[in-house]
Amino acid sequence: MMRAAARQPVAVHLDLPGSVPPWTATGLTVRRGDRVTLLGAGRIRWADGYDGGPRYHLWGRVPGGAVFGCTQDTTTVVADRSGPLELCVYLGAWADRTGTLATGHDAYGPERGALSVTVLRWPRGVDPADGLAALPADTADPALVRAERARLLDPVVPPPGWTYLLDVGPADVFRHAVADGRPAVEVLAQDDAGVLEKDVGVALAAGTTVEWSWRVESLPGRGPENTPWGRDLVGVAAVLGPGAPAATSITWFWSTSLAPEDDTFVCPARAHAERAVHVPVRRGPAGLGRWRREVRDVWADHERFVGPPPARLSAVRLVAVSHFAHGTARATFRDVVLRTGNRTTTLL
Repeated sequence: MMRAAARQPVAVHLDLPGSVPPWTATGLTVRRGDRVTLLGAGRIRWADGYDGGPRYHLWGRVPGGAVFGCTQDTTTVVADRSGPLELCVYLGAWADRTGTLATGHDAYGPERGALSVTVLRWPRGVDPADGLAALPADTADPALVRAERARLLDPVVPPPGWTYLLDVGPADVFRHAVADGRPAVEVLAQDDAGVLEKDVGVALAAGTTVEWSWRVESLPGRGPENTPWGRDLVGVAAVLGPGAPAATSITWFWSTSLAPEDDTFVCPARAHAERAVHVPVRRGPAGLGRWRREVRDVWADHERFVGPPPARLSAVRLVAVSHFAHGTARATFRDVVLRTGNRTTTLL
């Protein structure tokens, strides 16, 4: 009995109101290398009829270390330093990777809702997937336990060299795959959001293009993406700058109903960090389920939709957002390349 008990995790249950800004102590102290599982439930309200769950809003850290978020409503992480474990309801945008909010605490309020979280600190030598299989039923919600064990046994791995954008956080949205014998990324965002980024750091010149092939199976939005709560989309983005006051991103996306190019708009969601311009390049259901090739002249699009282009193209992104209308974005990307001058760079 003692041997079995020693293999059980230390469990703590917390309620995290959306009225309390970061950070909240869990009462657990971890050592660097400890594995910790978060199992979350509840909703955080954004506005009437709009809310999000733990996969977007539940984050943790050991002070002085890097913040971490949930890839689903659950996650398991390895502590990057020793110290007290803290959790937060994430509202706004991060200023850095240690958990300072760039947007302050104004978004927090009593009407926001709450998250209910079970934290499991695993003993050294216990594989969390095995530990979850043997976890007593009264320790945590069995459905969340099964979900996290399934996630651990079949991890969703992004392609090499691509990382999730900090502001949106980690996700299980982009899976490294093979399509027709070539490297590809499969996208599945079910009531979720993910932005995958690859640094390129090249000089921007007239005629610089970003090119990709995509097969979009389902669009996540229910209406025009230029409405305040309709920003569900799937597409490709380029980040240009840095400039003054900040960088600019151009996202080319497949719209439900907006006219290609003519209905380009500035998205307010990332106004704290960069000017985000969204350019529809295809519209409606025609062509869904079939491979399409896109070629976008980055210099020309910036000049047309933003203004004089900056000197640098810093990154390329894959974007999938579906949590506003709680829909599903399903697509596959391949053959993503960047051409500038006589140089061609294969990104995927």
